[in-house]
Amino acid sequence: MRLLAVSLFALAACACSQDAPEPGAAEDATATPSSAETQGAAPTRDEDINRYLLQEYPDAGAIQYALAWRDLNGDGADEAIVYPIGPFFCGSGGCNTLVLTPAGPMYEKVGDISVSRTPIEVLDTSSNGWKDLTVAVAGGGGANGRAVLRFDGKAYPGNASMADMTDAKGTEVLAEEPELRMAEPVAEAGD
Repeated sequence: MRLLAVSLFALAACACSQDAPEPGAAEDATATPSSAETQGAAPTRDEDINRYLLQEYPDAGAIQYALAWRDLNGDGADEAIVYPIGPFFCGSGGCNTLVLTPAGPMYEKVGDISVSRTPIEVLDTSSNGWKDLTVAVAGGGGANGRAVLRFDGKAYPGNASMADMTDAKGTEVLAEEPELRMAEPVAEAGD
């Protein structure tokens, strides 16, 4: 707070000065926000997902994942469809797919679907007010194909290989080889 007050005072003092700024100074001042400005900025929803993953899975270390946003329940707020990869989340049949819905300042998990693979699609059909999803299933000793995941009123099914198979096509939200992001734990001071 003290840094913010000092910054505002300095800004006010500069604004009162009659000296013209040096050429290029305006570009330099706007190119990189100060740490005081960025400290007060609200986190983006992508940053919220990073924080969620790191808090929910503290033993996973750095988490590589794919992310898509889609309003699945028609409330006007996008749900996060998260596909984390790595040994903590994946086995021979695939990885977990997470479906997270906004719940106040954080997210509530309404899907933790094991044995799933990309691509992930959102169908036009709905179950209990939520869009149906499809995921690829293969390996792990189960059938290969596309599983339809229907919301049961509380959550999506926990195991894609146990869901009904489908030929239905939907809107692809995560490609077979999706763009990956990284959530990395931040070392605390003194570590």
